[in-house]
Amino acid sequence: MDKKQKLLDLIDKAGKGSIDAAEQIAVGYFNGDFGEKNLTKSIKWASYAAKHGSEVAIELLTKL
Repeated sequence: MDKKQKLLDLIDKAGKGSIDAAEQIAVGYFNGDFGEKNLTKSIKWASYAAKHGSEVAIELLTKL
């Protein structure tokens, strides 16, 4: 699966309520896994996941 398709699949899952998917998107944007790093999008997705109790997202936000 290519990077773009993986991202689309994760966005679909996050849209259906998957906090794990939102967390993966945030980390992916932070690391540049979907192309270039995008810290603005990383913050957006990490904030969403953190609001729903994601420890990984909360930790990621401290780095941003």
